[in-house]
Amino acid sequence: MSSVQNELLASSDPRPAARAQTLMRPFRLLATICALTLATAARGEVPLQWDSTGHVVVPAMVNGTGPLDFIFDTGADETAVFSWLAKRLNLPSAGNGEISGATGSAATTLSHISELSVDSHKIRDFLAVTLPDRPDNARLGGVVGVDLMSGRLAVMEFGCGTVALLPLSSWKQVVGRQAHLVNAGSIPGGKQLTLPVEINGSSGVAMLDSGARTTIINWNFALAAHLDPQSAAFRDGDPARGATRKAVKSRVGPIGTVKFAGIIRERTTARVADLPFLEDAGLTNAAVMVLGLDLLRGTRLSVDYAARRLWIAPSTCGQ
Repeated sequence: MSSVQNELLASSDPRPAARAQTLMRPFRLLATICALTLATAARGEVPLQWDSTGHVVVPAMVNGTGPLDFIFDTGADETAVFSWLAKRLNLPSAGNGEISGATGSAATTLSHISELSVDSHKIRDFLAVTLPDRPDNARLGGVVGVDLMSGRLAVMEFGCGTVALLPLSSWKQVVGRQAHLVNAGSIPGGKQLTLPVEINGSSGVAMLDSGARTTIINWNFALAAHLDPQSAAFRDGDPARGATRKAVKSRVGPIGTVKFAGIIRERTTARVADLPFLEDAGLTNAAVMVLGLDLLRGTRLSVDYAARRLWIAPSTCGQ
């Protein structure tokens, strides 16, 4: 755009040739605008919004109905729907199943979905866990999980408020110049990705979880980082609740400086809780963090589940 602006500023020459060039410039400008519009459309971005519950949601279509707000959750292996939506859409019941969440497991029913799509990327003919309705009565449709993100490059621009599901081959063009590559780890029996993290210089492992509104560390990590959750600096926090709605007590307070994937967060506040899923993941004795939205805010996160790698960079739209 700067070259167009420079040409327009230099177009004061009244000679016929100069006038002819000036007449051409609006068409050049129009062509530039069209090219930018086409590039944006090709990326297929959809809005990523913080809703009233503090989650990030995207518009999704379920069996042709929508758009409906679904939580975009890198910490959920499978896509799920809330009970109210299953009833409203009269989704066929497909028997009994089990919800496995951060705070434990519970029995539930399964719903058959013919098609669910986000950003024109679809999964078809699958069984979705039916989640209990939220106690705050928020009308979220459900949770978009890793099953929909797999096979695509999931790009979450938390600063710009967009999500795109792109071809895996496009990573060089979209991850960003300042992106920090992480060859991610995993947890047993799950699709969730992990990455190294430090708190006050002490090392641990972080679970990438865009479905968590706030960051949580376990007591082992707190002690390793020389923190005392029982001190006056901490207070009783809201219970940690997973998909099952089971409550786990937490303490909230300052945890200091957090570093992950080239990102530094100072004067950080987090919850401290020992979540039941750590035992199933074999991480009971490890220093563990659930990396939530509060620390991901203002970043650009690109995830390739097929290759188990991710890139994190400062958002191109700032904080």
